[in-house]
Amino acid sequence: MVTRPDTFYLFLLLIPVVYIMYLRFIRGNKDLGSIGGKFRSRLLIDVFVVKWFFSSLLFILFMVFSILAAAEFTGSGKTTIKSSHGVDLVFLVDISGSMLCTDVAPSRLKRSTDLIGAYIENISGERFGLAVFKGEGIKIIPVTEDSSSLSAVLPYLTPDMFSSIGSNLENGINTSLNTFPKGEDRKKIIVLFTDGEVLGGDTLAAVEKAKNQNIDIIIIGTGTLKGIEIYKKNGEPFLDEKGNIVISRLNNNLFENMSILENVFYLNSSDTAVLKESLDIIEKRSGSSIVSDIKESRYRIFLSFAILFLFLYLSVRIFPWKNTF
Repeated sequence: MVTRPDTFYLFLLLIPVVYIMYLRFIRGNKDLGSIGGKFRSRLLIDVFVVKWFFSSLLFILFMVFSILAAAEFTGSGKTTIKSSHGVDLVFLVDISGSMLCTDVAPSRLKRSTDLIGAYIENISGERFGLAVFKGEGIKIIPVTEDSSSLSAVLPYLTPDMFSSIGSNLENGINTSLNTFPKGEDRKKIIVLFTDGEVLGGDTLAAVEKAKNQNIDIIIIGTGTLKGIEIYKKNGEPFLDEKGNIVISRLNNNLFENMSILENVFYLNSSDTAVLKESLDIIEKRSGSSIVSDIKESRYRIFLSFAILFLFLYLSVRIFPWKNTF
């Protein structure tokens, strides 16, 4: 499975790179022919051709494996949660405008929906629900065993789904609480995807309400502490009261305050092990038994080869192979 298939568009960069390499070969061949003399030029050109071929090949391999590393391939596998009572997971997704920020590639919202897809693909035998929120919260999919309906909705989650403005996490959590079926003896867990840029509501009151109902919350923070500038659809930046461009950042302080409560757990979506760590939390909190054969990221393999090819490329370029003078 490829976590970020859009990365494959970067392979188009190979076209201009190969073309530039070809131009360098033609120019280098011509220059050596003009300065090397009648007998020496043939020897110089032979060495140049060999070095050009291997250095070009190694650089292309470096680019290819770097792109494959960025695509985040995952291994095969499936995770089954076995519980005497069962587990219900409600995915709560922040669809406010800031979730379109690209400080987490390809965007905060797309990273969130990709992770939800990974949950669905890697967990079998349990039930899922879906709720979203901006200024208001809306139940999209009630808790169900039909995961295909949830998968079908994920590509259409956008801030344009409804017209409310702002980001009210309290409304979102309360909507999630109402998404769970009533009167069933199953462990209930909310998996929350948000950057934490909350503009209204009493978040801690909603978390306390979840705690009183014995419902856990796993926060998957999406965004970076450095943040990124926010722009309108027309390309103009959002400005604050002082005329400065608004920077959207991950609200770490909110998550830390929430995670003081024993029913709240905070993870970051940029962590390659976020799926495994959250499943470990589900196992511990639900008393479930997890048969783990999870699809873990294999980017390190491709990244290692990319670094190796880069080192070999530099070696070919730097170190002389033969004294031609």
